[in-house]
Amino acid sequence: MKAKAILETIVYGEDIKSLRHFYETILGLEVRRELEEQFVFLHCGEGMLLVFNPLKSEVKPRSFTSAPPHGAQGPGHVCFSASAHELDAWRKRLADHGIVIEADFEWPGGGRSIYCRDPAGNSVEFAEPRIWGLPRRSLRNQKLVVASHNPGKIKEINELLGPYGVEAVSAGSLGLPEPEETGTTFEANAQLKSEAAAKGSGLVALADDSGLCVDVLDGDPGIYSARWAGPTKDFALAMRNVEEKMQAAGAAAPEQRRAHFVSVLSVAWPDGHVENFEGQVHGSLVWPPRGKRGFGYDPMFLPDGRSETFGEMDPDAKHQISHRAVAFRKLVDALF
Repeated sequence: MKAKAILETIVYGEDIKSLRHFYETILGLEVRRELEEQFVFLHCGEGMLLVFNPLKSEVKPRSFTSAPPHGAQGPGHVCFSASAHELDAWRKRLADHGIVIEADFEWPGGGRSIYCRDPAGNSVEFAEPRIWGLPRRSLRNQKLVVASHNPGKIKEINELLGPYGVEAVSAGSLGLPEPEETGTTFEANAQLKSEAAAKGSGLVALADDSGLCVDVLDGDPGIYSARWAGPTKDFALAMRNVEEKMQAAGAAAPEQRRAHFVSVLSVAWPDGHVENFEGQVHGSLVWPPRGKRGFGYDPMFLPDGRSETFGEMDPDAKHQISHRAVAFRKLVDALF
């Protein structure tokens, strides 16, 4: 017989409080159990990360309600799986928390790893599974639910998915409710929607959260782009709102009318695994709106280097450069 999977990984450190903060708050793992000054157990994907105080774990407990005696001395190593896109996001997150990246390494056989240290000095690695030739999750030839009730967005996502043999159904056709978007970022709202759809349908779910960010309006409407269209989703009204606020800010020249679209695509599996991908496209806003193609704010958005707005552009041309297309190319690289 042979072992089938790694159930748990263990690292050691005496300051359990700081280690919990690192793995729970910074890395986002879920605490399953903790005994003050002795250990903290955290859930990660299909396995567990156990953090023990070696001074406590090597002592035989009065009862076995905590853990039997065992342990090690000195720093250990733990490696977390990450896509190429996620590695860049991890670099930024760790840097934002003042954590030094000790190495960023491209493996000769393909794949990349980054390394840092936890508060106890344990080596912490984030790496692409392909460094070990391990299989990755794939969406090819799968059935998935598109977690949206926006017909224009569903049509565009289906056009992007078409070449990959993916059968996509809408959340609306399955009777799934639209969850309240309570996140403060595009990524948080996209993931909220994909996780709700995966849980409600039992299928892999793809969600998008996207919006228009206008420089002179300090990034508004941003994550509230759809809400600016009101309860009837009147984007003619939304575009007028944007234009009126820009005029009030004195934005007349093209360089004062800079804006960009953001799209985050979130893929969630029923087992809780989630992968997110972000894309952006930059340009300026025109008035009056031009074109009847596209949807949302497309008729007033003129992408850099183009003479047609997204509302005038042929869909195939838009799919080459749009924010959603940029995010989708990252998704394809990771999941197809």
